Amino acid sequence: MYGIELKKWRHLAMAVMASVTIAGCGGGGAATSTGSVAGSQGSAVTLYGIPVTAQELPTQKYGLQPMDDGTFNALSEEKRFEVALKLYGTLYYGVGFDELNASVNSGTFISDAHALFEKENSDAELAATEEKIRYFEYGYGDAKLVAKMLARLYTLAPGKAYFNRWAAYVLSQTILFSPAYELDTVYTVDAIDVYGDLVRDFDEGFSMQWITFTHMMTDENWRRFRSPEDNGREMLEIYTMDFNDAHVPLAGKALKNWQLDRRSDTLVVTLDENVEPIDGLFPGKSIKNGVDFYSELVKQPTFVPTVTRRLVDLYFPNDSEARKRTIVNSIVASHPKTWTGLLKQIVFSKEYLLNSAKTKSFEEAFFPLAKSLKWVPKYHSFYYLARNLDNMHQSTMRYKLGRKVEVPLDSQSFAWFHKTIRESVMVNYETNASLESSDDGWSLTEMFENLPADLIQPEELDERGRRQNLWYANERRRAAYIIDRLFMTVVGRHPSDEEKNFLTDMIDDQKYNADTFDNIRWYDLSGNSNPEYDLKERGYFAQMVLNYLSRLSLVYEFEAVK
Repeated sequence: MYGIELKKWRHLAMAVMASVTIAGCGGGGAATSTGSVAGSQGSAVTLYGIPVTAQELPTQKYGLQPMDDGTFNALSEEKRFEVALKLYGTLYYGVGFDELNASVNSGTFISDAHALFEKENSDAELAATEEKIRYFEYGYGDAKLVAKMLARLYTLAPGKAYFNRWAAYVLSQTILFSPAYELDTVYTVDAIDVYGDLVRDFDEGFSMQWITFTHMMTDENWRRFRSPEDNGREMLEIYTMDFNDAHVPLAGKALKNWQLDRRSDTLVVTLDENVEPIDGLFPGKSIKNGVDFYSELVKQPTFVPTVTRRLVDLYFPNDSEARKRTIVNSIVASHPKTWTGLLKQIVFSKEYLLNSAKTKSFEEAFFPLAKSLKWVPKYHSFYYLARNLDNMHQSTMRYKLGRKVEVPLDSQSFAWFHKTIRESVMVNYETNASLESSDDGWSLTEMFENLPADLIQPEELDERGRRQNLWYANERRRAAYIIDRLFMTVVGRHPSDEEKNFLTDMIDDQKYNADTFDNIRWYDLSGNSNPEYDLKERGYFAQMVLNYLSRLSLVYEFEAVK
């Protein structure tokens, strides 16, 4: 079997799925197939006893109870918005208030959300996205690499391909698949390979066991864990939580002819493999070589519970140990078969959407805000965002053991988190939308270009343009309208009376009091001599409201819905 290059396993699997039988597969692993088309209903393709393809479980078979339209609709308006923002934020998605409001009040929000991320992204759409993100090839080093991944997730519309790219991005930041380019033996391009391989495997419909099996035998994985003993130990611990030191020499023996060449940092599999049976590593199983070790590892009954627990830790970091075990057991009982299906079962669950509380990752805060505000990136935008990820200790794919499940909240890390969200997105408006401009941000003049007709009435001004009494009342109503929409869009709740009055008073020339604060009383939301000024000053006011919102905890946290 060593005549087959390890990097070609994907092509081997696809060839297997294209035919009922395989001749000359070699090695000691049996390959069987009942079915002829990859991902077709009823197909059962296996190699080395591992299912190659798998179907995602339908929602009704989830072990962890999914959120449904009835439960969602029974919530109060603010709670519906809070759950909607939590689901969208977790999936790095966001929409403006009008679309969000219509979805939340449609009666079918949850069903529609499932459909939104299960629809097909066309080939033309994917090609257009890849062409567009070439515009963001700015900078150098690791940040340039990550910038294109961020740009892709920002540019691509929601759908199945989008979900697969989101899932690959999430998994490649965990201990399960992190490329770990912080290590001297790892190349930055390894991140491209690991991420790209996951995306392609998800697109092909491969099972979680097959994807993990093939990943463990790649150069990229071996550059993280370089010696036979080190690799064997880490694979046992990461994927089965086997911390038994007595098993390490046995794994090392099976992998004795596998090594990372120190000069080229390339995996070398020599012919002097072990031929003696190795017992005692996997209960009731005897193995000999590296392929036996990896294939048997993903078939262990502890594999699915372990990888499920890794993801439950990520999305339920503050739950008790007992509660996490209950969640894991519920999921495992449904027998999840794909990585994407496992993630869907978690993020669409009642348990997560209603009861989990956690600090958002940077991406969970950034993407929904940027998308809902229609933030316009320029050639350097994602590069500097990626650099700031390093400063907030949330680097993408950098760490050997993946990102910590708890988002770093020490003073320096959170200062960079807050600074980036506030300065790069929330208060960052643009005044020049041309591609030649380097001015990124949301559009100053389009944020509230259109206000409801009843908020702007002809009787506000006389024939000479002077303000009448009605102008003052409507100006406060206009301000309240802008405040409320931004609050609901960003944090999913209405402003309190105190917040609404404070922010409205800031631009009310009749409330000006220099002894209290120097309010910005020259903002006029309507009635300026030049209509263009109306649009700009609504944008300036929106920036002020967003500046206030940037200090609220809900921008950085997913709270339990009480």
